[in-house]
Amino acid sequence: MSTPVARAAGPPAARQEVAFDTSGSTGAACRWLRQPWQLEREVELVGRHLIGPVDHVINYAPPRHLFGALFGRWLPRMARVPVQQAWADPFAPLTVPAGARLLVVCLPMAWNLLHRNRPALERARSVVALHSSAAPPPAAHRLVHRAGPLLRAHELLGSTETGGIAHRPLAPEGAGAAPWRVLPDVTLLRDSGTRAEHGRIERLTLRSPRLARPERAARPPFRWSTGDLVEFTSDRSFQLVGRDSSLIKVNGVKVHLERIDERLRARLPRAECVVLPGPGDPLAGEGYVVFWSGRRRGVDLAAVRAVLRDFPNPTRIMELAAIPRTAGGKPDTAALLAELRPAPHPLSKRP
Repeated sequence: MSTPVARAAGPPAARQEVAFDTSGSTGAACRWLRQPWQLEREVELVGRHLIGPVDHVINYAPPRHLFGALFGRWLPRMARVPVQQAWADPFAPLTVPAGARLLVVCLPMAWNLLHRNRPALERARSVVALHSSAAPPPAAHRLVHRAGPLLRAHELLGSTETGGIAHRPLAPEGAGAAPWRVLPDVTLLRDSGTRAEHGRIERLTLRSPRLARPERAARPPFRWSTGDLVEFTSDRSFQLVGRDSSLIKVNGVKVHLERIDERLRARLPRAECVVLPGPGDPLAGEGYVVFWSGRRRGVDLAAVRAVLRDFPNPTRIMELAAIPRTAGGKPDTAALLAELRPAPHPLSKRP
């Protein structure tokens, strides 16, 4: 923050390692332990570079997850400011003191609620929204467009294992996404034996003093590979291309599914789109499925197909009334894939 944030000394018990669990959706479930100084360091870094002075916090991120704990619990305690834990009752009226410098800690589900509560936000002197955990929904880009300059917003890229890695401004509706810029204490490790070329696609591997310690290990790892594929735009900035697991081959052509996902979000900001690996084809090889929702906001199937013209054809394009999401705001992969299964025929039911 632009003014120093006090370190919360607390009793000895409060200085013990803090545990966070990963669900196992992208790897084996594990418990990760963080030293209090690591949490304080991240709050100070993000506060200084992105947030600025804060008088009041509204937190939509459950503190059992790292993002919610950092900015919905540790930041208010360190800055000695009140916090409304909106995740516990998302539909409760927002408490915004007149003239306050407000921080809103956002998951995807928060943005539609902020739209509804815009009059309350306008009581503030300034509003900073910090978003993490999943791609921002169309409502986020619309609000940034309509509520500026009162509101400015930032995306934070990170994980339970790494803490915050990089940040970028959350683009207003109609604007392209900026590259991710690395936080000052993060060191990017480029592929060994290769020249550091900008525009080269590599795995995102890093070192950071804020790497967490696996529960069964004596110390944090020396380095960490996130599983993301990135295209470097400078020595300390990059664009996300996808994940190792998102790279498939359709008719012999390599396809990064998250690049398709990003193109859909950029070209159809009023729609919600999710791209997932789908059932393969004996002739065409691997395949992918596009789930989308947005007809009520003026998007139709022809518009989705038009965006996909630069890519191999998907196995299926499925329209849904709404994209199902987990409690953390991420697309619910299991629920989406379940949509692909044919419903049982009524006559096939057993008595």
